[in-house]
Amino acid sequence: MPQAPRSVGRSDWGVFLTESLRSFTTTASVLPSSKHLASAMLRPIDFERARAIVELGAGTGAVTLELLQRMRPDARLYALDINARFIRFLCETVSDPRLVPLVGTAEDLGEILRQQGVRKADAIISSLGLTTMQDQQRERILSEMRKCLVPGGVVSQFQYWHSRGGPRWLRVLGLRGFPEEEFLRQYFHRISTDHVLRNFPPATVYSCRFATATGL
Repeated sequence: MPQAPRSVGRSDWGVFLTESLRSFTTTASVLPSSKHLASAMLRPIDFERARAIVELGAGTGAVTLELLQRMRPDARLYALDINARFIRFLCETVSDPRLVPLVGTAEDLGEILRQQGVRKADAIISSLGLTTMQDQQRERILSEMRKCLVPGGVVSQFQYWHSRGGPRWLRVLGLRGFPEEEFLRQYFHRISTDHVLRNFPPATVYSCRFATATGL
């Protein structure tokens, strides 16, 4: 049986904050996701059936740990982050053979999974800050997610509430509001939402699926 993953400690917040201040447009947040946000993101996953799960933007493991606590013993979690320090942190602090930490970009997801011998993912959990990206980058990422997901699988993506309408202080930081749900509907047939107030900042989780061959 895999060793129980460690719980989140204060060092997680310090590492995350340090890296966020260094590259805010990449991390798109200054705090890790709360347990409430993590739970909402994982709620749509059928953990009894999911064997290959992808996490994009693993950070210091706030969502990673919740995933490992729910996954079946023979499942694998491919946790990607572009930040090598975050991946080193996961390697040093999480002892679980089901976890495969990987330095990489979501734009290369298909190739990364092929290198791991994985054809498709049953679920993709994304903490990526789509709001802060350029159009071409997020379009490529969503195309990769769509291509790498099994029919009937789910993509779980969140957006902070303040990022939807483009408040004035966002523009001061060089950021703009982004209609994320409208964007996601270009790639997925069915989207459901879950609003999470008990997170800082509050967020909306989008559960995204595309139709199977039978139209389900």
